[in-house]
Amino acid sequence: MVPTACRAPPCPCPCPWPPSLPEARPSGGYGLGRGCNRRVKRRAAARVVRCGLLPVDPWAPAMDSQSVASQLFAVSLFPYLGFLYFMTRSKTAPGLTLFGFYFLLAFVGATIPAGIYAKVHYGTSLSNVDWLHGGAESLLTLTNLFIVLGLRGALRKLEDTKESSSEGSQDSKEKGSI
Repeated sequence: MVPTACRAPPCPCPCPWPPSLPEARPSGGYGLGRGCNRRVKRRAAARVVRCGLLPVDPWAPAMDSQSVASQLFAVSLFPYLGFLYFMTRSKTAPGLTLFGFYFLLAFVGATIPAGIYAKVHYGTSLSNVDWLHGGAESLLTLTNLFIVLGLRGALRKLEDTKESSSEGSQDSKEKGSI
């Protein structure tokens, strides 16, 4: 039996190939090759197993990765918005870093229309149109720079306050000993 995340049942009919060798299976999918009759094929093709949020057909030879990727992209926006909400509310993040995390939304907002434009105008994905992909990725580069520079500034500020407090405590010790 081919291991799957959903633990789909094995083929109900006797197949002429060993199920332990997935590369040797017929092209019809797991258990739907030469040894199966048409009725079993129709029944298995209509069966859909629900794994988490997405319906998955365990008998399909390949999944449509574009649709899964777009669904995951859309769903991932909600946890990120929650992250931004709580980071803003905590008031502990450096200002430039917080701006960088918000600027990531500009990257997302520019990437979606750029991807649509690439698909409509060029008939391909965004990653295959260099000038659009480069423009979108430059926004991601700016996002990373804002985050890193904000964190670097906060660390330097923290080091300066530690140095000034340690110098102040040493001065007070010297004055107390005189």
